[in-house]
Amino acid sequence: MGSEIETVEQRLKSFTGQLQTECGILERLVYKHKNQHRRCRYFQYILKVRRDLKLLKLANLEEIFYACFLVVNGNRPKQKVQLLESLKRRKCGSGKYNFLERLLGVTRLLSEMVEPLLKAAMYP
Repeated sequence: MGSEIETVEQRLKSFTGQLQTECGILERLVYKHKNQHRRCRYFQYILKVRRDLKLLKLANLEEIFYACFLVVNGNRPKQKVQLLESLKRRKCGSGKYNFLERLLGVTRLLSEMVEPLLKAAMYP
């Protein structure tokens, strides 16, 4: 089971790298063609995906995955206890959200990105 978790962790790390690369490509495409295609419906869907990708980048997805795998693997028990304690706490006054709220926000973003992406791909 340990090797399965490690392979999943490696795949997610490579996927986040690919996501960053594709995000850069999408940014460049939008920058080049925004004046020509800005009124088209499919381009508006692409702009929604671009916005969601920016929010996903701000959520620091790699850090969330790293913390998740620390808990799953149990490599650092002290950090695991601290993470589980932070799940109980609510948002601090400084505006930093706890781990669980960040994880839920990332899952919401990913689920919201699917629909506009499919609509843009299937647009006639």
